[in-house]
Amino acid sequence: MLKKRILICTNLFCICCAIVSSCTNFNSDKTETPVVDTIPVLNDKVKNILISNEEAIKDIYLNRGGDELFDDFLFCYIHDKNFQLQRTSFPVVMTELDGKVDSVRKEDLDGYFKFMEGEYTTNLYNNEQERGTNEETLCLQASVERIDLNAQTITMFEFAKDGGKWTLKTIEDQKFKQSDLADFLKFYSRFSQDTAFQYRSLSKSIRISMHDPDDEDQTLEGFVTKDQLSTLNSGFPEGIISNIRCGQKFAGTKKILMEKVCLGNGMIESFHFQRKGKMWELVAYEN
Repeated sequence: MLKKRILICTNLFCICCAIVSSCTNFNSDKTETPVVDTIPVLNDKVKNILISNEEAIKDIYLNRGGDELFDDFLFCYIHDKNFQLQRTSFPVVMTELDGKVDSVRKEDLDGYFKFMEGEYTTNLYNNEQERGTNEETLCLQASVERIDLNAQTITMFEFAKDGGKWTLKTIEDQKFKQSDLADFLKFYSRFSQDTAFQYRSLSKSIRISMHDPDDEDQTLEGFVTKDQLSTLNSGFPEGIISNIRCGQKFAGTKKILMEKVCLGNGMIESFHFQRKGKMWELVAYEN
């Protein structure tokens, strides 16, 4: 068993090093693409092509269509500015932190979704079973959340599917305490900024699960100590993180699964947190 754990840790370290080196930023200086009121149905491979191949974007816009999956719609909404304007219900009603109601017009929308164009995005779930809720075809309302861990505020972009088409309807700012994720987010805000607190919040024995680099059909599983974990993962999400909701509720939750998706290659890291008594702990890590 000891030899198996050492082998697992060695393989995990190699994989994580590859992930760190392969995560890259989106190229935001794209030329405009044709304005076509259709959305491609995209898998991960196609999404990666879109990031680096302008001709592929044009081809897919012209030859594929559908608003079935919110994830696919959102990808196009963020990366095609013309389409973004077309699928926004202007003027957008915006509720600020102090309760003041304002509006966002076309000339003001640019830049609101920059937080989704960095090296990675994140998503929060109650459990493994909730993964994929953003790909449910029956989802008619969805929310994209910009979570500022330093300021402890959330900006919620509310979308609705009307007449088979997704559209941005409203924007609302709120403080952590107003969210059903307040308990976890207050913890994670400190976790992401205070290294001593972060170390104390790691379980003594952390379950790990990763693909075997020598056999794609096999999974490496085992446990590592909190000291070993720091050499295995590419870093905890920090600063501004994101969350997409298609019906998820978090009131009273005792477990949180945080996914970190590297936008350069689609690689996913998963951090499993669990509330134990009055404290949250990281108890498992997957890649």
